Amino acid sequence: MTHSVPAPDEALAHALAMIVAANGRIDARELSALDELHAFRRIGVSRERFVDIARSCVADVGVHLCDRSWLCADHLTYIDALLDAVPDKSDRMLVCRLAATVITADGRVTHDERLVYDHALARWRINQSDVTHAILDDRVR
Repeated sequence: MTHSVPAPDEALAHALAMIVAANGRIDARELSALDELHAFRRIGVSRERFVDIARSCVADVGVHLCDRSWLCADHLTYIDALLDAVPDKSDRMLVCRLAATVITADGRVTHDERLVYDHALARWRINQSDVTHAILDDRVR
């Protein structure tokens, strides 16, 4: 499992990709939802680059998260490195806002997705009501 810190210009993409990869696959409906939100432009990478990053996350940890009902130390180290690479609160909120859409895009939220998403919220000290407000504000724009 790789524990390297992403380049600053791809930090948002890596954090979001980790949440996308949490269930061990990249679903076309998730990518479509991100397309509708112009997410790739907003996080500073092309769609193709995001898919590459998400595939790396699946290979590194995504396929193994479903083995347990908790995040083991190795997974936490990996995930926290990706999350900590996003220092700006507004960028963190954007990732959470996009992640909230992604984890529901296929009609169900898996335990793995919920585990990583909830960990990101806790690590970044963001509550779900703030994410809901960000979603509503985003829809108004």
